[in-house]
Amino acid sequence: MRPHPILAATAAALLCASLASCASQEEDPRDAADPPADAAVEPPTEEADESSPPPSEDPVEENPFGTPVGWAGEPLQRDGEDHPGVVGGADGETVTASDTDELADHLSDEEPLTIEVSGSIDLDGAMEVGSDKTLVGVGEGVELTGGRLVVDGSSNVILANLGLEADGTAVAVRGGAHHVWVDGSTLTGGGDDDALITVTEGADNVTLSWNHFRDAESAISIGGGDDGPGALRVTVHHNYFDGTSGRHPSARFADHVHVFNNYYRANPEYGVRSTHDANVLVEGNYFDGTPLSVAPEEEEPGNVVTRDNLLVDSAQPDLRGAVPDPPYAYELDDTSTVPDVVAEGAGSDAP
Repeated sequence: MRPHPILAATAAALLCASLASCASQEEDPRDAADPPADAAVEPPTEEADESSPPPSEDPVEENPFGTPVGWAGEPLQRDGEDHPGVVGGADGETVTASDTDELADHLSDEEPLTIEVSGSIDLDGAMEVGSDKTLVGVGEGVELTGGRLVVDGSSNVILANLGLEADGTAVAVRGGAHHVWVDGSTLTGGGDDDALITVTEGADNVTLSWNHFRDAESAISIGGGDDGPGALRVTVHHNYFDGTSGRHPSARFADHVHVFNNYYRANPEYGVRSTHDANVLVEGNYFDGTPLSVAPEEEEPGNVVTRDNLLVDSAQPDLRGAVPDPPYAYELDDTSTVPDVVAEGAGSDAP
C-alpha cells in the first residue's frame, strides 16, 4: 500500500532527504495480474516501446515532503524569474488549524507554512490559498466542507490527505497559479457543470495524483473559455475515478496533459476528452465499464495519443494528431495491476 509522502515526512523528520525521490508512485513491486478474458488491450505503438524520457537538465532540489511526479515538479521561468518544482511550505514552520478563521489566517500568511488540519472544518465559502503553503490532513476523517479551496495566482502549493466535499468545485486552480500539487485526497459532490477540480486561466505546472473522485458528475476540467495555448501543463496519475460521469479530465487549449495509470470504473459518459487543440497523452490506464475511453471533441477537437491502456467493456479510442512525451522522468505500473494499486492507495481514506 502507498505510504503518504507528506505524512511520512511529518512523522519521521526529513527521513526522505536521503532518498532520490519520495514520489507517490513509488511502491513495493506487485505481481502482475492477468487481465480479464474480455479485456481489450490497445495495439502497441512505436511510442509504447520507447523508454521513458530523461529527466530535465535542472532537477528540482529535494524537499522533505517528497517530490511529485509530473509537471508540478518541473522548473518554470515566468516574468523573468526562475521557479523550481513545488515544495510547498517546506521552508517554513509547521502550524495547526482547528477552525475556519485559524485556517484562513494561516493560508493567507505571507510566510511559507505547513498547515496541519484534523477533524472537520467548514470552509464557509471560497477560501484563498496563498503561495508557499502545504495544507495536509493529519489522521483519519479529515473533512473540509461548505466551500472550496481557491489557488488564484499563487504558486508553490501542496494540498494533501484531505477530504473535500463541495456542492460545486472543491479545488480551483486559476489566475496564472503554478506549481500546484493535489495529492492523496478524496473529493465528492460537485455539480452538473462544476468539476471537482478546475485548472483554468493560464494555470501551469500542476500535478493531480492518488486522489479518489466519487459521488460526482464531473471530476477534472482543464482550460476554460478565456484560456489560450501556452500553459495548462498538467499531470494526472494514479487517480481513482469511481463512478464519476465525465471529465477525467476534459482538456481544452492545454499545452500538455499527461494522463497515466489511473483507474476508471463505471463512468457512464466518457473517460478523457481533448478539445480546442489541447495536447493529451493517455497511457497505462485501466478503463472498466467506461463506454468511451478517450476521444477528441467532434466540433472543436484536440490532439490525443494513447498507448498501453487496458479496456474492459470500453470502446477503442478515437485518436487525432501527435502529442510529445513529457520532459520529466516517470515509471509506469503494469496496467493490469492498476485497479488493485490505485483502489488501495488513492484518497485520504487509504491505509
